[in-house]
Amino acid sequence: MEEITLSNGVRVIVEDKTAVLTADLYMIRLEFTTEVDLDDADVELRSFIRGSRAALTRELKKPAVHERDLDVVRDAIKGSFLSTNLPYMERPHFAKRFKAKLLKDFLEEEKKKKRSHG
Repeated sequence: MEEITLSNGVRVIVEDKTAVLTADLYMIRLEFTTEVDLDDADVELRSFIRGSRAALTRELKKPAVHERDLDVVRDAIKGSFLSTNLPYMERPHFAKRFKAKLLKDFLEEEKKKKRSHG
């Protein structure tokens, strides 16, 4: 596990959950979790989240990677994700927008549940 803390307090946790498929083939599975601290203004969001941090996990997979290519492919996937996303996540207003998006998603999911249950 690797944890990257950005200058705006956003944390990115990288977990390698790669698994063996057969003797020399692997399923590369990398999880990237983005976390931001909740503050006193996040009252509505806190009703959906336990704890003091809002988090979102994204999983990237690559099946059937030969053992000889494992490190190169895994490093390429990780490097690509981080080089693309870290500059965006490090922007000053990212945490505020991230929390707003999570709240919107929670509220939409709640609305769907209410519709489906009458």
